[in-house]
Amino acid sequence: MKKIAISILCSLVLSNVLYAQSGVISMELQGKTYTVSKEFPAEILGRYLYEGKGEPIVVLEKDGTGLFQRHMVPAEKIEFWIDCDENGVVRKNFRSKQEEAEGRFGYTLLYLVTEGERKGKYDLMEVRVLTDLKKLSILGERYKPF
Repeated sequence: MKKIAISILCSLVLSNVLYAQSGVISMELQGKTYTVSKEFPAEILGRYLYEGKGEPIVVLEKDGTGLFQRHMVPAEKIEFWIDCDENGVVRKNFRSKQEEAEGRFGYTLLYLVTEGERKGKYDLMEVRVLTDLKKLSILGERYKPF
């Protein structure tokens, strides 16, 4: 009996170590548990401008840090992660079969405000990949070309 208990305990510890080594972590937000990582598709990184022209902006850096600016207030520093499965494979979100056929999809980002008025607040944002328009969108108003 002791050998079985020790074997089960070792298996659990090993699986948690491998899970952590893959860069995948679990985070709870708005009553839902997400598996996330900081392995981002290169195309989503960069500077998103309001209507493609200026402020308010969103900036996503390779290291998982950036800026998020709401209308008419200074930009706040953020840390962000991308929604993925337990193996670190990033999930793509499709809104409809038509959109899927057109090649449009989205990624879900979880972010934490690290400096600014809303410091400590976690939230979600979606990056939409609009392949037919050759641009990416956040909040349907901030754009970055491919």
